[in-house]
Amino acid sequence: MRHTLKDSLGKRILKNLDAWFAGLMFAITMVLVIINVFSRYFFNAPIAWVEEVATSCFVYTVFVGAAWCLRTRQHVGVDLLVDRLPEKAKEVVHLLTDLVILVLNGYVTYLSVLFMRSSKVKTMPILKISVNYLYFALLLGFGLMTVYSLIHCGTDIRDLIRGKEKEVTE
Repeated sequence: MRHTLKDSLGKRILKNLDAWFAGLMFAITMVLVIINVFSRYFFNAPIAWVEEVATSCFVYTVFVGAAWCLRTRQHVGVDLLVDRLPEKAKEVVHLLTDLVILVLNGYVTYLSVLFMRSSKVKTMPILKISVNYLYFALLLGFGLMTVYSLIHCGTDIRDLIRGKEKEVTE
């Protein structure tokens, strides 16, 4: 089967959908803010709904972007002590860290569901739509982080098992 440039671009987009989505939300935020600044200062006529939409897009940027950072292990970490450990101990520390992150993200995902349930009657003041469109960013971001944490834990366990297999065969 022959792959075209279009196919590989589509695969790259799907593989990094979280990053593309966060980037798109950030671009929309920037465009809306620039338009509103221009409208306010040059025409003395700010666009009322822009602030709510730009804020909502930025919130999606933050939470989905955080999920992308977790997936690609881009979050800041302090490895000063871990780097000095033997390889097997490093793997155990990584697993324990990822388990803690999994539990915390799972819990915050659960809290996001509760928060959305309690907010279903609230609306945004200008757009007059449910605030749950905004709060869904919490559920999406932490839901993705929970899934990515689960994948990281699986990878950590596999690495620990493979490490034991290497020791047995050597």
